[in-house]
Amino acid sequence: MVQAAQIAVDPVQQHLEALHTSSQLTVIFRRMYQREAAMVTPEDVIAVLHQAGVNCVLMGTHGLGGWRSQARATQDVDVLVTKKDLRKAVRALRAAYPELVVSDTPVVTRFIDPASGEPAIDVMKPTQTVYQIVFRHTIPVGDTHRIPDLEMALASKFAAMVSPNRLPEKKHIDAGDFMNVVRHNRADIDLRKLKKLADRVYPGGGAEIMSLIEDIDAGRPIQL
Repeated sequence: MVQAAQIAVDPVQQHLEALHTSSQLTVIFRRMYQREAAMVTPEDVIAVLHQAGVNCVLMGTHGLGGWRSQARATQDVDVLVTKKDLRKAVRALRAAYPELVVSDTPVVTRFIDPASGEPAIDVMKPTQTVYQIVFRHTIPVGDTHRIPDLEMALASKFAAMVSPNRLPEKKHIDAGDFMNVVRHNRADIDLRKLKKLADRVYPGGGAEIMSLIEDIDAGRPIQL
């Protein structure tokens, strides 16, 4: 009898299944509770960018879903693009979603749904050190987009958890995601690589992320 631990898991297939689930959950939520909201799905955003010739990494909850034990819904679509593709990406998304209000900041170009006042799409800029190397640590999903590999997914969540600009309630959601991904993929995590990536979040981040892993391994709650 083949044990479950011996069965190879295809991260791309896991991602596609999780993406379908999280996308459908979001659509159902909007139909039930936000009928006026723009119907933006990650699949459509990816298609728009791919048609425009923009190479993107799907980030956030939709990009992380395949690494979780179970996909979950989210309100927005986060994509990271290279500096040279930023204007092209924004232009293509403006044309595809003219009803959304564009707000540009130093770290992200945000497409806000006027019906809810919440972001529907975040085009992330590679301004932070850790995000400047994301494209080196990704897994291609066909020729349409990329997702962060396991260690980069965890480093990205860690960056959100320690960000001084992140709302406290969102940091707790980030921490829950982080713990879930660690526990679900513990045997596959390259700790040496993860430590190096966390040091790109801020000097000393590697030591902190290793402490978080130790707490999770020991069953202790992690401290934000």
